Amino acid sequence: MDATIEWLGWTTFRIKVNGLVIFLDTWLDRPEGMPKVLDIGDVTEADYIFISHAHFDHLPGADKIAIKTGAHVIANGEAINALRSAGVPEDQLIPVAGGERIPLFTLKTRRAAARGEVGIVPGPPGTPARPDPSLAAASVHVWPSLHCLLPGSSPADLPEVMDTGKEYIGGASQYACTLDITFMLKHGLLKLSDHMPREAMDEGMRSFVDWIDSPASKCSSPFDGGQLMFNFLFGEGKTVLWNGHLGMYDGILKTLQPQPDILIQAIAGRGNLNGRPFDGSAAQFAVKLSKLLGEPKKVIWCMHEDQPVSPRRLVLAPATEAMEKETSSKVTTLQLGALDRLF
Repeated sequence: MDATIEWLGWTTFRIKVNGLVIFLDTWLDRPEGMPKVLDIGDVTEADYIFISHAHFDHLPGADKIAIKTGAHVIANGEAINALRSAGVPEDQLIPVAGGERIPLFTLKTRRAAARGEVGIVPGPPGTPARPDPSLAAASVHVWPSLHCLLPGSSPADLPEVMDTGKEYIGGASQYACTLDITFMLKHGLLKLSDHMPREAMDEGMRSFVDWIDSPASKCSSPFDGGQLMFNFLFGEGKTVLWNGHLGMYDGILKTLQPQPDILIQAIAGRGNLNGRPFDGSAAQFAVKLSKLLGEPKKVIWCMHEDQPVSPRRLVLAPATEAMEKETSSKVTTLQLGALDRLF
């Protein structure tokens, strides 16, 4: 059976490959006005859930899917703590920070290991049974990454439209970094209902505030917990790197092996290079990232759809044009909710 990928909105994808069902982020239950292509209640199978970071537009839903399907969740410590508080069983939670290499097994193989029907790796007393790596259907290498930054020094400075071709030079301050994102979320975006009267909001913003104030958003944190990227090894010529924000440590990407055949890359925001604002456009940042990775054959964008708060819209064309003009990478545009071949 051909490997498939579905873009389910924002940075959320479902991949089916080598007998595995894999979710990349799980933001399926979203504010009214944003497209919903898969009801979280309709998800009946998942072997693994990978979470890029712990924010409200990436982590929510992982708890419900994991509890329902028995999927293992691989995420940073902040996300794992939120999932634990939401009731996900401890033996389904795999905390990582970057540098880990993990064999991936079908749920059927994991359950066979728990019953003692297949070989397992040794461990201390009480350790959940882990299948022998020879039974793995694939593997993943986990690497540290970075959340994007935003232009300006406050939410009031955010444009209605982010253009991936617009260059930003210099920082709002000498200390501009992801801590600004944490404070903006904790004291601003996640408390919009405290800062703005409802009658001053348009319909889109009201829908966002209603969602943020609802139980659906609570399995998350204003602290990203440490952005992660995941390099999946599905077979010869079938390596897929998912980087769920416009950030990178160039020292990691220069030496990352195996280099990906496919790059799934978030394209919103201002680039974050080694913890500092990138001087240039999102398009230029993405080109630099592709070149560091050896110019993957295929690039798939994410995080580029409209949203109910600023920046409400993203101009994607400059990033696609720059990628295909300045590298050998070719951009594949996925339609929301459509089933596509991965390779």
